[in-house]
Amino acid sequence: MNKIKICVPVIGKTLNEFLKNLDKVQEASSMVELRVDGLNLTQNDLILIRKRIKKETILTSRNKEIILSSLNLGFDFVDVDLLMMNDLKLSKNDRSRIIVSFHDHKKTPGINRLKLLVDKMRKFGSGVIKIATVINDDQDVKNLFQILLNKKENEKMIIIGMGRRGQITRIFGPFLGSFLTFASTPFGKTASGQIDINKMKKIYEILNF
Repeated sequence: MNKIKICVPVIGKTLNEFLKNLDKVQEASSMVELRVDGLNLTQNDLILIRKRIKKETILTSRNKEIILSSLNLGFDFVDVDLLMMNDLKLSKNDRSRIIVSFHDHKKTPGINRLKLLVDKMRKFGSGVIKIATVINDDQDVKNLFQILLNKKENEKMIIIGMGRRGQITRIFGPFLGSFLTFASTPFGKTASGQIDINKMKKIYEILNF
């Protein structure tokens, strides 16, 4: 189990609910993703969240100010949408903690489009590249796995297939080099196809990982 990173999202309708869920999720997983866009956070709120962190953490936001503040506060990783990257002036150290991400909630682009997408993402020099797309057929799975198999040596890449058909990518992605995979708990499920963390752990135990 030590070889595979399982990241679990944290959500909440209010800051207090978010913090309570954070405490519960940290008991279940060694890595958490803070999905904060549903909250209207202040700088002090971010500081409060940062103080509660006990595990390796990804903070996910589509707000420029929150992103920059999170980097300054020392969160391990900050997930930034590809479309926002040109608007951020980041140091080399900050870029090493950025997960530049692309999401498509309807489909998975063809293999040539995916290759061009990865090339574009690499130019930003971020620490991690993440692609999450909806799986509609077996070819979509093959395309995502092909991108993962073609990644550069020592390159950190996350590949996620969303939807029921994409669950195979969540389970086997790490075996093919995906930096981590995502699972859910009763305190936070953020995408279709996410598998409960206890089920994921049992699957990896059966596979001796």
